[in-house]
Amino acid sequence: MSVLIDSDTEIGYQVEELARWKRRLAIQVPVHAAQRVHEQTVRDFAKRARLKGFRRGKAPTQIVERQYGPEIDQEVLKRLVQEGFEQAIARSGLEPIVAPQFEGVERTEEGGLRFAAEFDVRPEIELGRTTGFSIERETREVTRTDVDDVIERLRRERADWRSVDRAAQAEDRVVFDSTPISDDGIVTVTERQEDQVAELGADGLIPEFETGLSGLEPGAEETIDVRFPDDHPNEMLRGSHRSFRIEVKEVRERILPELDDEFARSLGQFDSLREARDKIRANLEVEMATQSQREVNEALVDEIIDANPIDLPESMVDQYLANMIGDQRQLLADGAEPERLAEVRDVLKPGAERALRRYYILNSIADREGLRATDADVDQAIADRVDPSKSSVTETRRQLERSGELDDLRFHLTMERVFAWLREHSDITPELPEPISE
Repeated sequence: MSVLIDSDTEIGYQVEELARWKRRLAIQVPVHAAQRVHEQTVRDFAKRARLKGFRRGKAPTQIVERQYGPEIDQEVLKRLVQEGFEQAIARSGLEPIVAPQFEGVERTEEGGLRFAAEFDVRPEIELGRTTGFSIERETREVTRTDVDDVIERLRRERADWRSVDRAAQAEDRVVFDSTPISDDGIVTVTERQEDQVAELGADGLIPEFETGLSGLEPGAEETIDVRFPDDHPNEMLRGSHRSFRIEVKEVRERILPELDDEFARSLGQFDSLREARDKIRANLEVEMATQSQREVNEALVDEIIDANPIDLPESMVDQYLANMIGDQRQLLADGAEPERLAEVRDVLKPGAERALRRYYILNSIADREGLRATDADVDQAIADRVDPSKSSVTETRRQLERSGELDDLRFHLTMERVFAWLREHSDITPELPEPISE
């Protein structure tokens, strides 16, 4: 729908501050603007109207207005309120953060329209202290055990599986067929599932299956009674009790590769086990340093939040919580009671408030200290990331812009600069290692 009230129209408005971030906008749409909207709305109806004796869209507007009078009046009011509000907002410079609540919609004696809109506006942050904090960071060192744990995980990921003729035990895989048993004891052959594989000790295996399969040998048959958890992916099985006839076909044990240079070469990056261990240690040191820097960053944010109390519009917090919780109607459809949703909201609210304060504080510092990433910063970041043999900086930038990721990159770079500035202007003990890109 085209704009019917142009920007030159003198929309009358008055701003009233109801609370810290709540505003009431009294708006008056002049007669000539209301008349224009009315005339255009009638023409729009006429284009769609199907009236006896006339081809579609060819009926006279007078007849269309008589036929669709109430519907036209309703649409006119809707358009006048929406466009009148948008024009008043543009002129006032206010920034609503939620949809407005309209009230007092009425025609003036001259034929114009007056109404009021209430809404919360974006908070204006005036920061005080943002520097001179003292942060004692936790220091950690990479140990031999840390390296061993990574090596062991890589070995397990590359393990082979060998059939064994013994009872299944922890960390084995069991291959089995299962057949449900009805409440009256009849085996439901049509629902039989063959060649299922379960790894004992793996996360996600229903406890009764874990216990029932443990100790069974190939060829064994057993009945397992199972209670499915309340959050089971299959809604039909949630919280239900069922019995299954189990036939074990195979037990497999994990065979780890030898811990030698050949294993290191199988990882595809190293010539020796020593080289692999050295590289893993270096990677872990970078991860720990990066994590330490993030912890310092958040400690600084907490200090600034404490030093700069910020009153947030409740509607902003509500909107953020709604995004965190998700679609409440879907939660209710899945059985969550309104009381449960209220409990979830109360648990999440402190985190939501901190996240919003964090966002506004960091952005305010970026603006105040001139730390916004420039186009040159963005281009340099792209150049650092792009493979020139596959794409140019210009083409990569276009791709990021089309996907909406360019703004994300610019914001990320800005936040890096803000946190670097914060760390530079506070006392971090002990000092952080070389700067790390987050």
